[in-house]
Amino acid sequence: MLLKKSLILLCCVFSSTAFAERWFEVEVLIFKQRPAPYLQEDFSLEREPIKAKRSLDLLTPLYSEQAKQDCINGDSRFNSQSLTDSVIGASRSNLCDDSIDYLHSYSELPLSPLAPAKDDMQQTYLLAPEQLQFKSQQQQLVRKGLTPLLHTGWRFEGASQSRSEHIKLFGGKLLRAPVVATPSQYPSNDFISLVSPEQNLAPVIEQEADQWELDGSFNIYLRHYLFINASFDVNERQVTGEIQHARFSQFKRVISGDIHYFDHPKMGMIVQIRKFKH
Repeated sequence: MLLKKSLILLCCVFSSTAFAERWFEVEVLIFKQRPAPYLQEDFSLEREPIKAKRSLDLLTPLYSEQAKQDCINGDSRFNSQSLTDSVIGASRSNLCDDSIDYLHSYSELPLSPLAPAKDDMQQTYLLAPEQLQFKSQQQQLVRKGLTPLLHTGWRFEGASQSRSEHIKLFGGKLLRAPVVATPSQYPSNDFISLVSPEQNLAPVIEQEADQWELDGSFNIYLRHYLFINASFDVNERQVTGEIQHARFSQFKRVISGDIHYFDHPKMGMIVQIRKFKH
């Protein structure tokens, strides 16, 4: 009787462990739609910034490391070497330190980050470019005159909605925020007004944050089925110089192995979730 109970307990533990280690890989290809001249949707409404719990940024470390290596290799966008550095013969590796904002050195991000090829199930990691399978779809988009913004993928452990990770995704061109000058506001001072009634006050320079063309969050969770919950802002510079934001938010139940297409007036997304080692 004791042996029977022990076997049942062992089976339960094995089943729960096997379920907890269900790993998947997802591939995502995001592209810009062509401008629609008769688009009726209003994208001028202000929206709350996209926020996500358990957010994980896999792209920034890789893009930054890639840019740092470009700096060491003498990339022209890092040619701000001072005369003093030239005189003392400072090496590129010493000049390319961690004080540089490598991510924002890009005017446009590479389509796919150069992640190393891995095959483990330790923690969530990006797929290497050679592990991506949407190469023909990417070529078709280019032939049709569409602009891919991001082509990447990652491997992850299947988890419930409360435990699942929200992967931060961004790509495309870096839209530099316009600099706005506003008059300085000083408290009233009668003595200063009498002495210099026509005094010109220096303007205050306000700088908003730069933005990528694509910026958002991608979440996959497991509840008997696989569910995708994606939210992105597609940012475009208008002729006025202002940046317009179009919000993409879609939720969908999906089947592993199938290729799924998500549509929006400003962007399209091709997604496939594949089982990994199970």
